[in-house]
Amino acid sequence: MRVIQNERGLGVEALEAGEVGERFPILDRALDEIVGATWSPRDGLVNPNAVRAWYRSEAEALGVSFRNRHYVSGVSTRRTVGSHGSLRVVASVDVIEVEQGSVTDEAGWIREALTTHRVPSEARVDESRLECDVVINCLGAWSPVFSAKIGITDVTEPVRRQISLVDVHAEDLAPGVELDSLGMIVDASGLYFHPEGPHILAGYSTPNEAPGFDFDYDGVDFFEAEIWPRLAARASSFERCGHVRGWAGLYAVTPDCSGIAGQVAGFGQPLRGPLVHRSGRHAVLCCGLRHGQPRCHGCLGGGRSLSAGAQPIPRSEGLGGRGAAYLARGGGVAWSLVFLDSVV
Repeated sequence: MRVIQNERGLGVEALEAGEVGERFPILDRALDEIVGATWSPRDGLVNPNAVRAWYRSEAEALGVSFRNRHYVSGVSTRRTVGSHGSLRVVASVDVIEVEQGSVTDEAGWIREALTTHRVPSEARVDESRLECDVVINCLGAWSPVFSAKIGITDVTEPVRRQISLVDVHAEDLAPGVELDSLGMIVDASGLYFHPEGPHILAGYSTPNEAPGFDFDYDGVDFFEAEIWPRLAARASSFERCGHVRGWAGLYAVTPDCSGIAGQVAGFGQPLRGPLVHRSGRHAVLCCGLRHGQPRCHGCLGGGRSLSAGAQPIPRSEGLGGRGAAYLARGGGVAWSLVFLDSVV
């Protein structure tokens, strides 16, 4: 993977175990577990909302129109006969416009739609039908809901991921540690963290998390059981850190931990392109049409493969993170990815 990254000019360095603590003084505990790392200084942290807004504005400049707060309630299909035989195509989709409520969704309309897949009657503004030439299922964790409407089995599962905001006192920082200049670190334990305003944002993908449309955050219990022990085990600066708040979101997960993009079997035009990654980090996938053929642009770390169409292809376009460090522990533990200043 490092060879592929450096062929594209990322300048990833291989670090010996002893260099990790010297290069990154915040990592000052359990260094005897570290057997190696890589570091990519060209990466950086980005605001995901800013990235989304940029893509949206660029799309609008090209003539794309967006319908906010519209929920697909039904799908109509029809048969078409062509060079590939008889295929189904999506003829139209029925959509419900949801009333714009408060930013915090105090009425609970958005949450109900996202978890029960129905729009409350009192939240319905209008209903309409949209004719379709091409349909792309890029609903992420909700892709199985749409797939079921056209009778397609979707192996994607919605899995909850939780993150916590952590308060760290300046007097508790180890010598040489400056949180403001810290990038993103993904530890060998599966923990990841990076600066977030005046705090530290830390997350951990709970093993064997049951799939489901669950947005509940476990609060301080999650922080004390999963976040704080891992932070303190690797860095003395987090010994006395405190829980501020946190939240939960959903990741789309496939059985083989790989993204799916391509034409749906038996259909003339629907494409699938869910955002997928089992580990719950650094996964981006978008899919579109160009000259009638599916084109995919993906960024998933860890050297996994991306399924495009019927056959998997090597993920040669995978991108590492700025300050990307492959950090491995001894005792036969597989290499884990540590991102320092990583794009996620």
